[in-house]
Order: sequence, then structure tokens, then C-alpha cells
Amino acid sequence: MTKLLIILFFILINIGCTKDVVTDFNSAVNYSSYKTYEFATFSTTQATTLDGKRIEDAIATQLYTKGLNGVNDNADLLVRHSIVEQSDFQTYGTSFGFGYRHRSVGVAYSTPTQIREYRYGKIIVELIDTETNSVVWRSTSQRRLTETMTPSSRKTFIDTQINEMFKEYPPQK
Repeated sequence: MTKLLIILFFILINIGCTKDVVTDFNSAVNYSSYKTYEFATFSTTQATTLDGKRIEDAIATQLYTKGLNGVNDNADLLVRHSIVEQSDFQTYGTSFGFGYRHRSVGVAYSTPTQIREYRYGKIIVELIDTETNSVVWRSTSQRRLTETMTPSSRKTFIDTQINEMFKEYPPQK
């Protein structure tokens, strides 16, 4: 029993150590040379989504605290963001049981297997050098933005994730 508790303790510690965001960057870039940014524009027929606006507001706040100013033209960095939809499948059902006592044997089997699709989104933010037109920094949220979240919990989730993404920006080489 003690071994089981110790193993369970270490599993819980490892789960708590999982990173919320994964960041990649070009270590050859001088990030202090970037002073301005603008958001990548989508086609004029495509409106910014509610979550897109929340993401842009959170990014603007973080970049402002890092000393970058938002402009409409000729920016040093182009900010591109997206929510990548993914799905997992969860299955429920089909169980099997077996029991033995003295000279009796019991077997049980049950099925209807149910499959449920679980859809969620992951936030991705990229910073693109406008001079070289190449991505110099990219961060991906590992937590899941779900459709069932309320507007206030979505905003809180997005603010928290964007804050985590920019926590170590500019990156240390």
C-alpha cells in the first residue's frame, strides 16, 4: 500500500510539472531591435472572431509591457495568431468481469460501447520579422480551449495562456 501511495505521489507531481506552453525561437535574432508590431490582416470579408479579438487584446497588452508599440504600417514584427481545432475520441462501455469462489465461477460481460468526440482548440502565436518575412518566435498553448467555456472563462483562459506564452519574451539565448 505504501508503494502505491509513493508511486501515486510522483505521478501527481509529474502531472503538475507539465508545461502549459511550448515556445520555439530563432536564437540568431536580436530581439531588442524590434520596437513595433502589427497584427496580420485576414481577408476583408472575414471578420475577427470573439476569441480572435480576445487574443489580440491579450497579445497587445503583453507586447506593450515588453516595450513594443502597435502600429498600422511598416512594423518590425507581424503578429499572427490562430486557434487550431483538434479532437479526441473517448470511448465508454464494454466491460468484462470474472469471479471465482470455492467451486463456483461467475462471468459477466456488458456492452454498448459509446464513442464521444471531444473538440477543443489550441492557441498559436507567431512573430514574423517583416524584413526577412520569416517566423522568429512561435508559442503554442498546450491547454485546451473548449466550446463549453463561458465568455468570462474564455477571456480568463486566453489572458492566462498569452501571459504564459510571453513570460520569457524576449527569449534568452
